[in-house]
Amino acid sequence: MAAETDVHEIPTRREMIQGGSTILGGGLLAGCTSDGGDPTPADAADTATNSPTDTPTSYEVAIEPAGRHTFEEVPETYASIPGAWMDIAMGFGIQPKAVAAFDRLPLKYYDALPGVDFDADAVRTLGESAESKYDKEVFYDVDADVHLMDSRMLKKYSGWDDEDLEEIESNVGPILGSLIRFPFGGRDPYYTLYEAFEKAAQIFQRQAQYEAWVTLKESFYADIESRVPVSGGDEPTVAAFNFGFDPESGKFFAANIDAPRNDTRSFRMLGVNNAFQGEEYVPFKPVGIEKLLDVDPDYIGMIGYLSYIDDSQLQKVVETAQDHDVLSQLRAVENGNFVRTGGQYMGPIIDLFSTEALAKQLYPDEYGEWPGSIHDVPEEEQLFDRQRVADIINGNV
Repeated sequence: MAAETDVHEIPTRREMIQGGSTILGGGLLAGCTSDGGDPTPADAADTATNSPTDTPTSYEVAIEPAGRHTFEEVPETYASIPGAWMDIAMGFGIQPKAVAAFDRLPLKYYDALPGVDFDADAVRTLGESAESKYDKEVFYDVDADVHLMDSRMLKKYSGWDDEDLEEIESNVGPILGSLIRFPFGGRDPYYTLYEAFEKAAQIFQRQAQYEAWVTLKESFYADIESRVPVSGGDEPTVAAFNFGFDPESGKFFAANIDAPRNDTRSFRMLGVNNAFQGEEYVPFKPVGIEKLLDVDPDYIGMIGYLSYIDDSQLQKVVETAQDHDVLSQLRAVENGNFVRTGGQYMGPIIDLFSTEALAKQLYPDEYGEWPGSIHDVPEEEQLFDRQRVADIINGNV
């Protein structure tokens, strides 16, 4: 187990805001892309066959911060806690055996794909909430082949120590996830979304599906980026926030969208200006109303709220802000310019929906009007092929 970074500076969501269907079955590329960038070399020790019928009798996968694990056979089941790894595995059509809890779990994205369902009745929960103090006996009872979760986050939520982790790894299954949501304990994420996705392809030996995903997302990204209607400094400025934007609480947690973090990738894809550019970066930075008035953004971005609230709830937030004595002075509030994206759970599936939704919210004249729900986008105005995504998920590559 790798040395642990300081986890105490990363608060849980509860700490930050306190006070205020088909049942899914359960390509290692030479390089992987980072947010549509240049390929990065694959770890030679992780290289496995691209043929699903020629799986090696044993193979090794390395994922920081856990290190290397040798698989004697391909795992069939996994458990996950909050993060992108469930959506990553769902990209291969592999439903979890257990999740932390169902609170905030964004299942609606799978419902929006033809022939792709999530059988919640077949999924165990590890605790009462996403940030539960997990009981080791539940992990024994679930008996997952692999745990797609960052060991640092598992220790933070559960209160376990290294010996507890080693016990679960020895007696149940390896712990091989890695937090990609934001820099953790002063360390940038080890992986981008598609680097983590490639690691999962190695774990589950789904290289052909991974290669199909890379082809699809690169085509999607290229189309989106080629159509962005503004450039050269005319891009709108967005002030992005974690945990939404609650005018009544007076608590606002800013997100530096240019920082190396997965949950703000939709904003980077659309090339917006960052209202908090140059600010000292912390994952959840409290900012006051005076700072908001100072940056006076064109848009207020609500990270994760594409997953957690509907359009009617969003309108209530907008109306409350417009009735606020001070917040009503902001241009974004006056114009009702609030946008929502995916966030904490954003793997490759949610990434597509999030980017499409943000493109429509920012530039409806170019990408089509945003109807308020991922389910209501007319087929002729969809920016990616839902059927093709479903085919890849179901193994028809």
